[in-house]
Amino acid sequence: MKAMTPKVLIVDDEPENARVLEAMVTPLSVEIYTASSGSQALEMAAKVSPDVILLDIMMPGMDGIEVCRRLKKDRSTRNIPVVFVTALTDVQNHAAAVEAGGIGFVTKPVQHIVLEASIKSAVRMKRLSDEVDELMRQRASITRMFVHDVNNLLNVSLGHAQLMLLDDNLPPSLREDVAAIEKSSRDIREMALGLQDVEKLDSGTMPISLEAVNLRELAEQRVNNFISEAAERDMKIELDKLAEEVAVQADRSLLSRVLDNLIMNAIRFCSDKGLIEISISEKENMVKVGVTDDGEPIPKAFHTRIFEKSAQMEVRQATGRRGAGLGLIFCKMAMDAMGGTIWIESPVPGRQDGTRFVVRLPAAQI
Repeated sequence: MKAMTPKVLIVDDEPENARVLEAMVTPLSVEIYTASSGSQALEMAAKVSPDVILLDIMMPGMDGIEVCRRLKKDRSTRNIPVVFVTALTDVQNHAAAVEAGGIGFVTKPVQHIVLEASIKSAVRMKRLSDEVDELMRQRASITRMFVHDVNNLLNVSLGHAQLMLLDDNLPPSLREDVAAIEKSSRDIREMALGLQDVEKLDSGTMPISLEAVNLRELAEQRVNNFISEAAERDMKIELDKLAEEVAVQADRSLLSRVLDNLIMNAIRFCSDKGLIEISISEKENMVKVGVTDDGEPIPKAFHTRIFEKSAQMEVRQATGRRGAGLGLIFCKMAMDAMGGTIWIESPVPGRQDGTRFVVRLPAAQI
């Protein structure tokens, strides 16, 4: 397939400077676009999707550093390499430009050989970035197909198992086997859906809508969904009784699933006849929710790694916490997406056993 002609966007509020750069860039066989202000640069970048932006720092109104910051915050433009073209040589401006997301500098007066090398390097970077994005899209497509096909098969297994369990004449020994099949099928379905959710969060395709969420009300709803499951092992789930309403700034659906994952995780690893405690507290405009079980503590070395996709096999071998990986990865990504945090306290402070997963979100007014 024939390679596309690289696109270069030149941003400078001085027309003469822009013309000089354009004259230098023209022999490189590229498509050239120009913008004379920060706002115009943002519009042009979104419209033409250039392979590299040559960006002046000192511009009236919105300077180049702020332009770069905004480009990197926008999913449609964040992968465009930005090369600053500037007369500034002080360390502070260079550091700010790098922090904003710039990949390099060309100092005025511009030397043709340096400009050419910078553009070629940026174009290669953009091409590689585009290839990675395409691979991510393909992976997401494969994941969706996999989850769809697995769910179709599981629905058959679940349907037959549930019908058999309705039969009062089913022998007790067989009933236990069918119940195990039904539970395993539900667990596999949850894992498949969890994989899809992680993929959506990873690719940024999951819609997120932040709003004030009544946390006490939501927590009560989530706990009620697990009372019967906990009772099967004679466990108790205790939720803090709050004197006042507590609200957080969050996506209701995402937060519901985070709480579900943490409660399911606690049920899975709590001891039989054990106690699962859910605490809610507010301090300095931040709200914390803790979900505590009395199972074996998680070694400190894995308190961070348990949320990492790349460390799941290592974590499972070291802690024996099989089946928790995808759920905890989802929780970490969901909390990041909502501007919150999640961490582990294990063993539980003041005890020698147990694990407490804590999530924290900004408080909100109901």
